[in-house]
Amino acid sequence: MNQRKINRLEMMEATHSFLDTQTSVWNTVPIMATYKTRLAQNIDQMKKVYKEQHKAMVFTENSLQNLRITVAEKMDILDDILEAYADDTENKDLLEKASNSKSDYLRYTNEGFETKVKTVIALLEEHIEEMAAYGLTQDQIEDAKMSFNLFQDKRQKPRSFQYDSQDNNHSLEDLMSETTLLLTKLDGVMKRFRRSNATFYAGYEAARTIVEEE
Repeated sequence: MNQRKINRLEMMEATHSFLDTQTSVWNTVPIMATYKTRLAQNIDQMKKVYKEQHKAMVFTENSLQNLRITVAEKMDILDDILEAYADDTENKDLLEKASNSKSDYLRYTNEGFETKVKTVIALLEEHIEEMAAYGLTQDQIEDAKMSFNLFQDKRQKPRSFQYDSQDNNHSLEDLMSETTLLLTKLDGVMKRFRRSNATFYAGYEAARTIVEEE
């Protein structure tokens, strides 16, 4: 991989990391979750392809604690949806399991944190059809899973969640091209924030900037 491709890939990672820290801002736009999940999957696949080529590369990495916080924030949003559904249906058992805040997740040890996340995700997927009216989508769940996978990667633990990839036989160049097109679509969706949340939009544009070596 030449330096130009490395720079492009680092931009893609920076964009994904920025969106990961701003979930509460864009979470009301369902297509954003779709694009962001695909972006995460493509980056993950590109890393695998590159690793198979036995070449060294430096990627920006989130610390373990930052990844915990990211997952906790996403689970907090999903828990709110699950809690609303449980309350409306008077499901006391589900309500008790769904009443978790970001701080609740962060109180757990790493092992307890993993167990809690997997338990709640299983509940979300069990009731996903009933909660469609509450705004829950599979893409939201997949986004949380991808962040959780990164947390487990950082802990050097086996991933709990797998995804079906159509890119297993794709070249690095194919994945780069596909991801560039994906980011172009994401740019179009992001335009709605130019005036409604200028700070968020400026942060996104900064992340999308490719840093060239002088």
